[in-house]
Amino acid sequence: SVVMSQAFGHPAFPVDTHIHRLAARWGLSSGKNVEQTERDLKAIFPEASWNKLHLQIIYFGRQYCPARGHKPEECPICSKYGV
Repeated sequence: SVVMSQAFGHPAFPVDTHIHRLAARWGLSSGKNVEQTERDLKAIFPEASWNKLHLQIIYFGRQYCPARGHKPEECPICSKYGV
């Protein structure tokens, strides 16, 4: 999915462990695996946004919402929505 979306512009929403974790943390998916989370996210967001949103979530997570050392008060999403 990543190659198809980034190299060829094919609409795809690749979900790796980072996106899976953030989608669960933000309440966007309760999927038990990346496949279910991908289906959930595709149902929420318009297809035209998938390729760009995939990268935005990864970069946002690195900057504000990491897996380790997460400080909810410093994350714009977690602090606003009480995650």
